[in-house]
Amino acid sequence: MVMQNFWFTYQNILKREILRKNYFSFFRKIFGILYKFIIKFFRQIFSINCTNLDKIDKEELFKSNLDDLFINFNCDKGTYFYYQKEKILSHNYSIYYEKYLKNLKEKKINFLELGSHEGKSLASFYFYFPNAKLIGANINPFQMRYRSKRITELFVDVSSKEILKSLSDYLGDELDIIVDDASHNLRDIIIAFSIFFKNLKKGGIYIIEDINQFEVFKELNPYINEITPLEILQKIQRKEIFKSSFLDEETKKFLIDNISDIKIEKGSMIIKEKNVSDIVFIFKK
Repeated sequence: MVMQNFWFTYQNILKREILRKNYFSFFRKIFGILYKFIIKFFRQIFSINCTNLDKIDKEELFKSNLDDLFINFNCDKGTYFYYQKEKILSHNYSIYYEKYLKNLKEKKINFLELGSHEGKSLASFYFYFPNAKLIGANINPFQMRYRSKRITELFVDVSSKEILKSLSDYLGDELDIIVDDASHNLRDIIIAFSIFFKNLKKGGIYIIEDINQFEVFKELNPYINEITPLEILQKIQRKEIFKSSFLDEETKKFLIDNISDIKIEKGSMIIKEKNVSDIVFIFKK
């Protein structure tokens, strides 16, 4: 399975360069990526800049609440984190994760995070869900600082519909929880949701973090007159007709027919005098 995951990631990194017509980069990465994977392999073996969570002898972590875990791993999903030794008040999503996911805590679930970055939240969820299989998908496959037999690392570029579909096909429809904490770009959020919502089991939960950051970071919404992901979900909730350049009629019908409930919550992080911490939990029928 390790080789299968490596081959998937390796192929899709190269595929991304072809799709972008970066042919020089494609040929350079054929061997460059292999070299990086070899270096990564030995770093993991010798725990260089990488922590093996399976070998951490901290039973109390498995008994911790999610906010304490986020704080422990310096993840910005908690009430605060540290950046260059400065304490930053953060999103405070932990209360909502606990609220909607606590009934899954001891179950054997399959968990996917888009935008896993260094793996701080995956490390937190590793201890919160002791029986879960965790998948971290990221555009940089060499960024992860944690490993475990229960954690799988895969490549994804959420700006590429082809790569998203490739990952969706690879994972199948056995996921219980999907978290989108990737680019936060309007188009990327909508397309990723339209593709990966189909990967959820019945009763599964799709979570989108920072769904409305366009109010502060204008570059995340470069589209004129496009309905936002949050507005789409609100219209689905109210069973209203809507138009989106990124959703065809068949996909809209699938989403409307298969969403059982939508919970929109507000976290706490303030940037430029605005709260940027909107998080949405979408439940599949």
